[in-house]
Amino acid sequence: MRRFVLLSLLGIAILLAGSLAIILWMTDGGPDAVAPEPAPAEGPAQPERRPSVVVPPPPRATTREVEEFKNPPPKAVPEPPAPPPPVDLAREAPALEARVSRQCGTMRLRLGDEMRKGGEQITGQAVLLFDVEPAGGKVKLGQSRLQSPGNMRQSLVSCAQMALRGQVVDAPGATPGERFTLQVVLGMAE
Repeated sequence: MRRFVLLSLLGIAILLAGSLAIILWMTDGGPDAVAPEPAPAEGPAQPERRPSVVVPPPPRATTREVEEFKNPPPKAVPEPPAPPPPVDLAREAPALEARVSRQCGTMRLRLGDEMRKGGEQITGQAVLLFDVEPAGGKVKLGQSRLQSPGNMRQSLVSCAQMALRGQVVDAPGATPGERFTLQVVLGMAE
């Protein structure tokens, strides 16, 4: 046993010596001489001269264009691609608006059919279309798509879509299996 321990220690010492020899051979023992510093420049260096490039200013927006963007002219609520919902969901609009405002910030939500009935117009609001599936006196809001972006930021529209997707609301008179499209108008609260 003692012989085994001595042979093991001898083997470790040989490996250590070999490793040190290889390290010294690879590094070549360090630098032998210090490299001389480059001679200082004769005088101050002149910066490189580049010809100046004339960049035209960006086109200026007219006051009328800026005003139309900030305060778009009113227009009628666009017609949805499908017939109006067979059930009246107007009394559920405040609950849907509260949910969107809670998750996305203070926003105003209206149902497109109610706005068309009242002859109201939109000014920069986004218009969303939700696929709706009735089920026993309730309806479930499904996937949505953007009908008109208005002046709303895409992030706010996406947030509202996520907040409303999957919501189940009361809809007395909803016939199971009769799918329809719900038009939702989103705007910023003033």
